[in-house]
Amino acid sequence: MRRLSAVLLAGALLAGCASVPPPAAGDLVALGRVSIKRPQGNDYANFIWTWHAAESRLALNNPLGQTLAELTMTATGASYRDAEGRVLSAGDADALLQDGLGWSVPVNGLVHWLKGEADPGSPATVRDADGRRTILQSGWQIELSEWQPRADGQRLPRRLHLTRPDLDLRIAISEWQP
Repeated sequence: MRRLSAVLLAGALLAGCASVPPPAAGDLVALGRVSIKRPQGNDYANFIWTWHAAESRLALNNPLGQTLAELTMTATGASYRDAEGRVLSAGDADALLQDGLGWSVPVNGLVHWLKGEADPGSPATVRDADGRRTILQSGWQIELSEWQPRADGQRLPRRLHLTRPDLDLRIAISEWQP
């Protein structure tokens, strides 16, 4: 992970150089940045998260657009591939991040949180106040803000702050497509 941090820091000035092909009809794509603070150190990455009809794919990239890791999730399981070509598979995506990156988040919950909603598969407390939504779920506090309206009337958050005692994630979504 130290190598990841060094690569990300070295390329910080070139962060906007990579382009993303337009999404296919019916796809939803989130482009943004994530910062991870944990006792072992901090990490940063750009990401592209694409939701297709049958799968979702999360690509973590350095500022030059090179893929550091990719997580693919389907109804039957998940796979993780890193920049060195190491491939891991499991029935659930949550464990793969721990094995691949050394830290974990509830990916199944994150899929919903990024869209501004609680995971329907787990009990949650949701509060809305002053343009912010707070979700308490699965041991996490999720703060959602800076909502972007879509043509279909759905509002999607541009800022997420996820905390638990051992991990702090800040997610900034720079663009929602389509």
